[in-house]
Amino acid sequence: MTTRQTVVVSSPSKAVSPQQAAPDWGDWRSVADWWLRPVVQRETWAHAGYLIAVMFVSSVWFAVTLIVLTVSLLLVIVAVGLPLMWFAFSWIDAMASVERRRVRWIGLVEIEPRPLQRAEGRMAHLRAMLGDPARWRQVAFLLSGFVLGMLFVLLAFVAWAVPANAVWNIFSGAGLATSATWLVFAPVMLGAAPRITVQLGRTYARVAHWFLGPDRVVAMQDRVNTLALQRQEILDAVASERRRIERNLHDGVQQRLVALGIDLGLAASKLPEDGHAAKVLVEEAREKTRTSIGELRVIGRGLHPAILEDRGLDAALSAVVSNAKVPITVSVPPDLLVPADLEETAYFVASEAISNIMKHSGARTASIQVHSDADRLIMSIHDDGHGGADVSKGSGLAGMAARVNGTDGRFDVSSPPGGPTTVTVELPYG
Repeated sequence: MTTRQTVVVSSPSKAVSPQQAAPDWGDWRSVADWWLRPVVQRETWAHAGYLIAVMFVSSVWFAVTLIVLTVSLLLVIVAVGLPLMWFAFSWIDAMASVERRRVRWIGLVEIEPRPLQRAEGRMAHLRAMLGDPARWRQVAFLLSGFVLGMLFVLLAFVAWAVPANAVWNIFSGAGLATSATWLVFAPVMLGAAPRITVQLGRTYARVAHWFLGPDRVVAMQDRVNTLALQRQEILDAVASERRRIERNLHDGVQQRLVALGIDLGLAASKLPEDGHAAKVLVEEAREKTRTSIGELRVIGRGLHPAILEDRGLDAALSAVVSNAKVPITVSVPPDLLVPADLEETAYFVASEAISNIMKHSGARTASIQVHSDADRLIMSIHDDGHGGADVSKGSGLAGMAARVNGTDGRFDVSSPPGGPTTVTVELPYG
């Protein structure tokens, strides 16, 4: 079973600008290079290609949307239009999906879709489609995008036509005064054209984002709901851990300490008359003390150990597996730097996973692999046991998932019957 918390933020403003840093205004070469360089930059032509594609694609979207909706609505009165409406909205969803992905051409993050209403059953699903504001926003974009796209393409064409016309006039044998005027005007417009093209491409992408992207208020509400759910999961996990500690203290360590006190009392009473029996009782008491210390270490599993703070995650995980009954390898990069809260989460998950391996898996070997990339810590815990682990059964996996979800992380369990089992944890840094 997989538990995921994924947050993707899409912003139409995040594009790579073809414009350079401000030039040295006292050096005309620097100014000229800054002003004309966008003409040969890839980003400029990516935006130009995006707008050219808008001209053709928006025409197709407009025609298809208008035809399928008009025909479907006209045929609704004879019932044939109802299946056609379902077909029409399916096509509209597909065309909107293409538009959301196309913004990647100009370096933007793919637009996240608005949630679409769905229902079980064909008729119920059709009613949900017809009453879904998000789908009608898609229709509005596919129809209005044609007009807006044509306008933007025309403006971009004019922006490039002006410097092209200036160059033509210079070399077409115009008068000296006219040629001199165009000679000054041509570089100015040649530098302005790519900047205008980029802004037109971005503006069209912003319009697409407004129509097709998620509503910010709804997204914020979803985020609040997610945080509330994570908070409750953490509280439940903490309460479960507290009950585990209380139960183990009461049923294990407390009983052994009571027996230890009895043994020491008996040893003290027998010491004057039967030293050998007293010695046996003291040895038993010492063994119970060792056992109690071991149980206390197990009970403290998941709490922040001193070795984690003093020597880092590698040493802490090595300490966790040192007393395991099966060989467990630990691989942690020596230069790994992890925020303290993520170290604690990784330590807790590894401790709980190793405990599950020892108790339930029947594994012969296991491993813990830790590495990181630019924005997250990734940990994989693998064993060759008989598998069958399931988060939904309320095992220690549920507590591990809740702990990971609390950091906005991702928790995956792959454990088919017969094994092997792999627990993958991804913890974001930010």
